[in-house]
Amino acid sequence: MGETMVAERLEPAPEKKRREPRRRALLIAAIASGAIAVVVAGWQIAAWTALGAVRIVYDARPVACEGAEVTLDPPGASDEFLSDGGFAGDETFYSPVVGVEPGMTCGVRFFVVNDGWSEVDARAVALPGMQEEFVSLIRPTMVNPNGQMRLADTDDAAVFAIEGMPVPAGDQQSFTVILEANAEDAAGYEQCSGFMPRPPRVTVSALGVERTVASPEDSGIWYSDGARSDCD
Repeated sequence: MGETMVAERLEPAPEKKRREPRRRALLIAAIASGAIAVVVAGWQIAAWTALGAVRIVYDARPVACEGAEVTLDPPGASDEFLSDGGFAGDETFYSPVVGVEPGMTCGVRFFVVNDGWSEVDARAVALPGMQEEFVSLIRPTMVNPNGQMRLADTDDAAVFAIEGMPVPAGDQQSFTVILEANAEDAAGYEQCSGFMPRPPRVTVSALGVERTVASPEDSGIWYSDGARSDCD
């Protein structure tokens, strides 16, 4: 009888036996959760690093029109600031001015530049101030290339889908917004009055994460009712 009592004392309690597998399971679950968290964090960091290197730029002639005059504001650089090459040597930004005329067609070109390490996909172009409910001198008809499908307007912009347009790392992709005069809303403007909508913004994606890239704030274009020469 004494030997039986000693053996019983040496055996682990049933409750302790049950705790050990449970602790191992909890430990394994914690390690797995930590590994998943690290992977997700790394994936998010990689995605946002790639998207953070995307920007929008414009060249010296972002607007070209047929049937309308495009000038600059200020009208031109002072001769005393011109360099030997004929370019303005001052730091004034010269904003394009489109004199909107009935039947005109304009193209506004910009570039999505990818300075990052990974390819990104351009998915949509949003055009602030050009939604249908806004009284505007101009209306967008399409975005080239690959932007023929117009999506539902947002509260402040017209939106065009451009899915399937990759921008490789270290490369750029040009887009052109095609605009036409809006005869229906022209009566809402007096001659020589106009507006300057905020410049386009582009939605890009990488590794399943999306980001909206805005154009530089100083890249606005003024749309005037009628030619500028008629307003001086």
